Amino acid sequence: MAHRTMVKNRFILLFLDGLGLGPPGPHNPLGTTGTMPHCQTLWGQPLVAGAHSQGARQLLKPIDATLGVPGLPQSATGQTTLYTGHNAAKFRGQHQTAFANGSLRQLIEPHGLFKQVLAQGGTATLANLYSPAYFEAIARRRWRYSVCTLLTMTAGLPFRMQYEYERGQAIFWDITGAIAHSRGIGATPITPELAGQYLAALGKRHSVTLFECYLSDYAGHTQVYDQAVAVLQRIDCFLAAVVEHLGADTTLIVVSDHGNVEDLSTKRHTVNAVPLWVVGPAAQAFAHVDDLTGITPTILAAI
Repeated sequence: MAHRTMVKNRFILLFLDGLGLGPPGPHNPLGTTGTMPHCQTLWGQPLVAGAHSQGARQLLKPIDATLGVPGLPQSATGQTTLYTGHNAAKFRGQHQTAFANGSLRQLIEPHGLFKQVLAQGGTATLANLYSPAYFEAIARRRWRYSVCTLLTMTAGLPFRMQYEYERGQAIFWDITGAIAHSRGIGATPITPELAGQYLAALGKRHSVTLFECYLSDYAGHTQVYDQAVAVLQRIDCFLAAVVEHLGADTTLIVVSDHGNVEDLSTKRHTVNAVPLWVVGPAAQAFAHVDDLTGITPTILAAI
């Protein structure tokens, strides 16, 4: 195994499901000034089609999620591409929705970001909270593995469970834990700001820390404008807190797998570009990234 003498850069990879860059209009909650005020101040513009800014420690640009394959981009192939650097949609010959199947594991197992980080002598972790009920549902074939679950399993890494959540060392996918609490699991919900502090703290301890949030995709599928705005405001507070508490050697990468919430006129995904927002000392290393395949290789070259 490779041995590290020092850490060049640490990364928090923050995945926001179903967040695209669409034109301003009545069906795009991201085009409204008050929807994400904290982040819009950092961006200097709303998160709409063509959004682009670049500075010494920050980069915002649109990147392609269609991957040269006809049809609407989907989660399984999009996320596999993000976390391996290989074009999973071309590998499958189509965009694949929801969960990872056996053929996608052929990419994830040898090329997964976590496994490659470990091979380079780094450390990696998934910040999301898991529960025994999840793995029981998998065993009973009620659910199937998500891409990030396979990413973690194939690297031989542990999952974060309830006791770590209670210590502030795991985050529920909805950021605050309100959904888990409503289902009778988890502690009292926390604020988005506190969740952001927790994620930033985890980022200081690992070469790569991944967190997945699916709120934006769910909001897009429901097509309820006010609900989408509330979700985006929660994400806004969370992102602002992560940025505020970033470690000096930590770079935050925010990216999505496909569009959705930016066009509430449809429940379907969109072919819109997705935002790549990078904040921190390694931000400019991502200036060349034009599509989902560029994230993993750039991280690996910089740690």
